Amino acid sequence: MADSVTFRFSGGEQFVLDLHDWRDRLREDVRLAAKTEAGMIASVVRSQWPMRRTNLKPPRNVSRMGGWAPPGELRRRVQVDELTGGLDAIRIAVRSTAPHSHLLELGTVPRDYLTKHGKRHFTGSMTPTPLFIPTAILYRQRFKDACRRILGSPEPALGTGSPTVTGSL
Repeated sequence: MADSVTFRFSGGEQFVLDLHDWRDRLREDVRLAAKTEAGMIASVVRSQWPMRRTNLKPPRNVSRMGGWAPPGELRRRVQVDELTGGLDAIRIAVRSTAPHSHLLELGTVPRDYLTKHGKRHFTGSMTPTPLFIPTAILYRQRFKDACRRILGSPEPALGTGSPTVTGSL
């Protein structure tokens, strides 16, 4: 005499579809929260970076010079990029594409150089003013709280099936 237990689960396909839909809704909510916080970080960095107020004209040989940027270039080039990730990975980066933004973040050392006519020029140091990392640390807790709120929400009723057990031992 063989012992057997048979399980039948009606509505299993609908349960799996509902489970995937729920996961997709949670992922989209977390992605929107991450994008919102990244936008806040970008706006704070934009507001704290200096903007040149002088009305400098571009040099005549601006095409050969890589270091000239119009006023407001630092602020305009702070952007939020959504990077491709895996299936459930959410990657949103706040970055600056301004060619001289690293000078503000990291600072410079004092240095001197000779021009092609033999004249010596001295440039002073620039103190570093890091903005990206401290701002991200300030907004990290807000993002964590938003994720806890989203992921801690009660799950909906998934599927309409009910398990039935038949058989004997």
